[in-house]
Amino acid sequence: MTDSEEVIKIKKAIMNHYHEGHAKHDFKYYDGILHDEWKFFRLDEKGQLQIVDKAKYNSWYDPKDYDKRLNWETEIYYVDNTGSVGSAKIRLECEKVRYIDYFNLMKLDEKWWIVHKVSHGTKKEI
Repeated sequence: MTDSEEVIKIKKAIMNHYHEGHAKHDFKYYDGILHDEWKFFRLDEKGQLQIVDKAKYNSWYDPKDYDKRLNWETEIYYVDNTGSVGSAKIRLECEKVRYIDYFNLMKLDEKWWIVHKVSHGTKKEI
């Protein structure tokens, strides 16, 4: 089965903005896909829910900290959409960490935005 035009647009946005933001450690890429009202839900080391807004998330990324030795890989497991809403599951991984991210997306003003992210991260033994 071939992807719909909207699924192709979502996949392209994930790769061009979300993947590149991680790969280049540059939050400016996220402005192309993370909605201003975006929220990130995760469990901390103690199993407590943390909700992170876009400004705090962006503060974790600085291009000066870019490590060219890391090879970031993104695999999109699935993208589904109905009308102006969608969801995606991806694997984002490098030599140090592996993330499984679940996104809720909305199409606003003809552009796909991630509005929520739930993630599970695993540090790798080096």
